[in-house]
Amino acid sequence: MLPTAKEFRYLRKKAGLTQKDVAKASGMSQSLIARIEAGDIDTKISTAQKILDVIAEAAPKKSKVLTLEDVMASPVEYCKAGDTIKKVAYTMESKGISQLPVMEAGKPIGSVTDTVVVEVLAKKGARASIRKIRDIMDPPFPVLDVDEPLEKAVDLLTDNSAILISRGPHVAGIMTKADALKIME
Repeated sequence: MLPTAKEFRYLRKKAGLTQKDVAKASGMSQSLIARIEAGDIDTKISTAQKILDVIAEAAPKKSKVLTLEDVMASPVEYCKAGDTIKKVAYTMESKGISQLPVMEAGKPIGSVTDTVVVEVLAKKGARASIRKIRDIMDPPFPVLDVDEPLEKAVDLLTDNSAILISRGPHVAGIMTKADALKIME
């Protein structure tokens, strides 16, 4: 579908080009570009494509560098040391997550993964579902400041299932291995 006259003008201006610039780069006359933008004439597909190619070439390239804030999930789902395994298993299942930080007073004190929960339930049976997370939790996930480079987070994920992202003294987000895979999209 071809852009409308207004869309041609908008795209040209957004790219920082004048009608004269587009005319010169596309091998057309400035008056033709003006008539196309005014909607005075029907544009051939080949003519429209030449104009769009010139605009695309001049448009600023998006080279945004991803940051931890772009990739992290926020707000952070978490559990407390006094929560039961049953409650945590329900949270993981209903939220579609495989690990949770264990937090107390806004500070990470441990972590729990679906692997650990399943292992405990497999060994101890359904009775284990009333046990407390403090009894099965692992050490806390590593914490990185939101301003740290994304590469540092990805490196930490090679040995950890998740990392917490802090902004000052507060936990602002979480990044998992699944989030790291999204970087390649």
